[in-house]
Amino acid sequence: MMSTKYKGVLIFVLLYTILFVFDGVRWLASLMPSTIANYLVYVVLALYGSFLFKDRLIQQWNEIRKTKRKFFFGVLTGWIFLILMTVAFGFISELLRQFFGLVEQGLNQSNIQSTFQEQPLLIAVFACIIGPLVEELFFRQILLRYLRKSLPTWLSVFLVGLAFALTHMHSLSLSEWVGAVGYLGGGLAFSIIYVKEKENVYYPLLVHMLGNSLSFIILAIGSM
Repeated sequence: MMSTKYKGVLIFVLLYTILFVFDGVRWLASLMPSTIANYLVYVVLALYGSFLFKDRLIQQWNEIRKTKRKFFFGVLTGWIFLILMTVAFGFISELLRQFFGLVEQGLNQSNIQSTFQEQPLLIAVFACIIGPLVEELFFRQILLRYLRKSLPTWLSVFLVGLAFALTHMHSLSLSEWVGAVGYLGGGLAFSIIYVKEKENVYYPLLVHMLGNSLSFIILAIGSM
């Protein structure tokens, strides 16, 4: 018989998959303003995921408190690694964009930029704090952790990184596939950091937050 904990994990996975993979958020947007629907979904998943993994999160936080210096340098090196991976895969994505003669950017990036113009503070909070929390709980705390029990680590890292990139696509157009290549770098980096730091989700979580924060700082400067 399935335990209560596994039922909770299954519910979280189903919610994330329905809402983001199968675009269930769009259905919610038919019942309320799309902005409210997106924010509501992230808040609910963040709260539910934090409650679901509260024991493990508290345990890992207590471990970090005992090794603050290790955590600081682990996050710092992880952030540098993320930047390098993002630049490398972003370069590949741009080469592909030029090769195929694409002029438009991915819809995910366009949505972020347009929302930032309208609600800069709100989108920054969700994209830099709540969004990374939900994504790290799903992709690393659940997906990668459970895949590693059945598959080689390198394959698990690749599959989760690929899944992370694909969920940032909004259609099957060529520009979206090319744009997803850029996100693959981040997906692989977060997964590698998670494995390297013995499955302590706070490492990729903070690196994810820092990475998104840097992107928004660059976006804010560019929009001045």
